[in-house]
Amino acid sequence: MAESVKLTILGTEYSLRTNDEELLRELAAELDSELKDLQQKLPGKPPTTLAVLTALNTSEQHAHAQMNELREIERLAGEIENLCEVLEAK
Repeated sequence: MAESVKLTILGTEYSLRTNDEELLRELAAELDSELKDLQQKLPGKPPTTLAVLTALNTSEQHAHAQMNELREIERLAGEIENLCEVLEAK
């Protein structure tokens, strides 16, 4: 069942509902840390700009992770195919 959780990200409190409070808290802490790091690098930028830049960075990391997973799946599929050929030849 979804529970209500209060989180603070970049000084703003958010009330959210979640089925996994621990995961949400971890993600919020990571996001808050990334935003604060970016805020130090880009002082004076509004929070929305920082949020957009952080979202784009996170999206890029996610896309790279997906591509790496697909490459690994293809590599493993090729390995399985080779093993099947070896077994069929016996």
